[in-house]
Amino acid sequence: MNLARMESLGYASHSMDMDAHSQLDRALRRLLRPLVRIMLRQGISFGEFSEIAKRTYMEIAWDEFTPSDARASDSRVAIMTGLTRKEVKRLRETRAQKTETSTNHMNRATRVLSGWFRDPDFCDEKGQPRRLNMTDDGLQFPALVRRYSGDMPPRAMLEELRRVNAVRVDEKGIQVLSRSFVPAGGDPDSLRMFGLAMSDLGHTIDRNLNDGTSSEELLFQRYVSNAQLNPRMVPLFKRLLAERGMQLLESLDDWMSSNEQPDDAAGSSAHIGAGIYFFDRTDQPPTDD
Repeated sequence: MNLARMESLGYASHSMDMDAHSQLDRALRRLLRPLVRIMLRQGISFGEFSEIAKRTYMEIAWDEFTPSDARASDSRVAIMTGLTRKEVKRLRETRAQKTETSTNHMNRATRVLSGWFRDPDFCDEKGQPRRLNMTDDGLQFPALVRRYSGDMPPRAMLEELRRVNAVRVDEKGIQVLSRSFVPAGGDPDSLRMFGLAMSDLGHTIDRNLNDGTSSEELLFQRYVSNAQLNPRMVPLFKRLLAERGMQLLESLDDWMSSNEQPDDAAGSSAHIGAGIYFFDRTDQPPTDD
């Protein structure tokens, strides 16, 4: 078994040696392989991907790589990114507006499910989430939705949770089936969750590879793997990971929920989290690295 953590390469963009450049090239190709599979399945052409990459290069260079004593300009960004000044100007002028609405309803649904499992008002005497109904009196589903999702209509929230099979509705009421909001693979919400997961992991790796990050500031990043596992044990490991991983995530969710700031607290709140994932390289085609 290997217990691994990506070590900081400690390179600077202006003085990257050949070995570091070669390792980065290999890492990027490994990263792109699953991304390209996803894009091809979703009908994203290379031209569309190229436009996304150009826009992202421009935005990061403009926002994060302009020296503090200088002003961002089309010429400076063009030199840094390799784009033409004409492309930088076009991308800057048509820059997509950043919004939070795309993931807002997912966050609300997640909060409702989490509250259903941990809020004593919506649990039975054994601490298990109880069946609720749609009546607007007492501590029922509408009250749960108002408490954890603000002004979203209870009926709309119920339909959203039914859509992802997080609840079941029958003559006895509404029964919660899952603490997690997990859309189907081809669902737009699933693709948004993919983007968030990749982005969060990418930010962690970026910080840990930054040579300006001290050892005390490194973020937790570990994984285990084994290339000699008996194939018959794979289903057992997947079940083991699902059970213990969910136990860990639920305990972390409980801890974070118990340490939330009230909505009217002064100052900004921290947005943190952790993720667990399973991978299987057995059937992946060999690469040249």
